Amino acid sequence: MKQSIKRISAVLAMAMALSAFSAFGVFAEGESTAPASAPQSTSTSQIANVEQQTESVSQGNGDGSSNEESEGNSGSSEAEPTPLPSQLEIGSYNVDFKDYGSRDSMWEWGEKADVSISLNLLEGESVLSSRFINSGAFTADSMNINGSVNGNTVTFPHVTYNGGGNELSFEITTNLRGVLTGTQLIAQCLDVNPNPPEATPTPAPAPTEKPEYDYPKILVKDFSFGGNSVEAGKEFTLQLTLFTTSGNANLQDVMVGLNFGELKGVSLASGSMNTYVGEMAPNTTKTISYKIITDATIEPGAISINVNLSSKNGEAATSPISIPVTQPERFDITNMEAPETIMMGEEGYLSVTFVNKGKSAINNLSAEIQGDNLANPGQSQFLGNIAAGTENSVDFSVMAAAEGTINGKVILSYEDAKGEVKTLEKEFSCTVEPMPEMDFDPMDPGMMDPTMTDTAPGMPIWGWALIVVGVVAVVVVVVVVVKKKQKAKKLAQLEDEDEDI
Repeated sequence: MKQSIKRISAVLAMAMALSAFSAFGVFAEGESTAPASAPQSTSTSQIANVEQQTESVSQGNGDGSSNEESEGNSGSSEAEPTPLPSQLEIGSYNVDFKDYGSRDSMWEWGEKADVSISLNLLEGESVLSSRFINSGAFTADSMNINGSVNGNTVTFPHVTYNGGGNELSFEITTNLRGVLTGTQLIAQCLDVNPNPPEATPTPAPAPTEKPEYDYPKILVKDFSFGGNSVEAGKEFTLQLTLFTTSGNANLQDVMVGLNFGELKGVSLASGSMNTYVGEMAPNTTKTISYKIITDATIEPGAISINVNLSSKNGEAATSPISIPVTQPERFDITNMEAPETIMMGEEGYLSVTFVNKGKSAINNLSAEIQGDNLANPGQSQFLGNIAAGTENSVDFSVMAAAEGTINGKVILSYEDAKGEVKTLEKEFSCTVEPMPEMDFDPMDPGMMDPTMTDTAPGMPIWGWALIVVGVVAVVVVVVVVVKKKQKAKKLAQLEDEDEDI
């Protein structure tokens, strides 16, 4: 009994559900678009069957046989029906532009068209109503538009394509499955905006404020080369002291380079002309050095060298420097001629020969004689400038103040190419002998030639005196000639020595 009641209740509930589902489409549209008799008749017949089964059950409560037959009959008639598909199947679609003046078959943004969709319905199923669903891609003239139904084809007019996709959505109501939703992809859509909005110009980035740097300047503060000048033919070390002025940032990649320009006879002894210093902060100093050599034949004077200074972030600069160059001094006394012995009261002569073998002139040369036992000390002579490669001599007279020995010296004082005063000295000595005493009596018979007593005419005495004077003059001439020849010979020897050097 209880099982029969449960089955009857289930059948009744299903009948009521079918009735409500059939009427749902009509109520959703707000109006009746199909005869109400069809769904209502179905519901009335189902209710009548349920009532008859209920009466049979209630009548069979009197005896057990009736109940068993009723249970048997109900069991054989309660086979569950196959559920209907809930998905709407679309057969085909068509897009019609003929009433809207489209230039081609493509559905562009802003264009209107009529869309017809053919549906694959179930057997005995018919479309009661259709409704277009507005979306971002497709819109109709109003928010709620009903399409026209022709058999299994629904048509939605005045549909506008807005871009942003190509999926069109709609709803239909059928007599069997009620409200169904369908979607269709429209292949004719050309999703390109014919009037794209103007791109918003990207604002130019604000310039980044860079800090203002005050880079220092770099210069050669000091330099040295080992003295007041450098000697030709010798290597020397040039030291440069670099200095940076005030600022608020460091100099990067500081470089120092030497430039000799057209200077000849000067070169680096070792190393490179360019020196990498690196980073230098403001108000700092750094010292760098170069090994430089000059040719031995370079003319004395000053050589000019440009020091080029540069850095990665600072200003380039050039600092010229000047270095005096001198030739080695080769001024010397080559010979001295002095008497070895003189008689007291006799005047002797001293000669000094000197030569300048250097490349520079000897300036302001003067000669002086000093010594002990000189009757005439302090004699001096100014000789002036002696050019390079020349020889000269100076003569002094020597007289003794007393018998014995004269110890003296000749002093040559001069200025070299650097302007420094220098001296050369040469010593000499001379023996002073007493003058021999001679008793001369012209009337002494021993001093007279016996023939002179003859009264015979002959050469007078004054004639003999002239002969003696002539002999003395000849001797003096011979001595002078010999001295000159000796001097010429020594000069030739000096020239040969210069050529060897």
